[in-house]
Amino acid sequence: MQLNWLFFLDPGTHAAIIITAAALTLAIAAEMYRPRRELSAPLGWRWGNNLTLAVLTWYVSHVASLAFILFLARWTQIHQFGLFHDYQGSLWLPLLVMLLVTQFISYVTHLLFHHVPWLWAVHAVHHSDVDVDVSTSFRHHPFEPLVFLPLLTPIVLLLGVPPAAVLGYKIVDIFLTIFSHSNVRLPRGLESTLSRFIVTPDFHRVHHSSESQFTNSNYGNIVPWFDYLFGTARKRDFDSHERFELGLEYARDRRSGRLDRLLLAPFSRRSTERRAGTQQN
Repeated sequence: MQLNWLFFLDPGTHAAIIITAAALTLAIAAEMYRPRRELSAPLGWRWGNNLTLAVLTWYVSHVASLAFILFLARWTQIHQFGLFHDYQGSLWLPLLVMLLVTQFISYVTHLLFHHVPWLWAVHAVHHSDVDVDVSTSFRHHPFEPLVFLPLLTPIVLLLGVPPAAVLGYKIVDIFLTIFSHSNVRLPRGLESTLSRFIVTPDFHRVHHSSESQFTNSNYGNIVPWFDYLFGTARKRDFDSHERFELGLEYARDRRSGRLDRLLLAPFSRRSTERRAGTQQN
């Protein structure tokens, strides 16, 4: 069993590439047809910098990490290790268990990214976008996914989830990550219903508000369940989504969104001194 994930040779990673392309295409079409907000920054400038950064982050977070956890999942099946290593039933059960466990870890990790200064300095790259649309989906500093991957490794090993369930989970993760960041206007009733089960664009947009009381809420990545459970879920009036300010109260100028500035941002004294929980007006 070889680990050829660095060179896209793992067949499982092909699904990540195809699903990402399909989800991006659908989200872009939906944003053009039914946009939620009018974008404030020049589209070409934002997209050029966001998507260049996204290529680095997307590869680490979704292609390389998927190949790695598929490798681990196959290892657990071969060596009969983990909770589900000899499970013969439907894939829905191990998939659901993996979803619950990983999303809880994701929730806690995301909360720490907002309240530990050196982690916030990395995560602030994502929040510094003055607009939120499909290009924001993977606008993360390349260091950020490297924090979560070591936490994911023991989960995959201890659960022994079948590779097919791992792949199914990752497909859902990619699709809903793109969906939650899309600048799409959903009907009020549909938005309200969906936000109980998955992270919707409006639910996640609240998290990107420049007001710290909202920035420090809605930590769920693809499901909002732990936000509701632990009282960190926040909502804003449906009509206010078209006008409240996004991003941070600093790093709002065009130069701050340049690729080199985004990559160097975690090392900026200003970023390390000002975390989301202590933003000043």
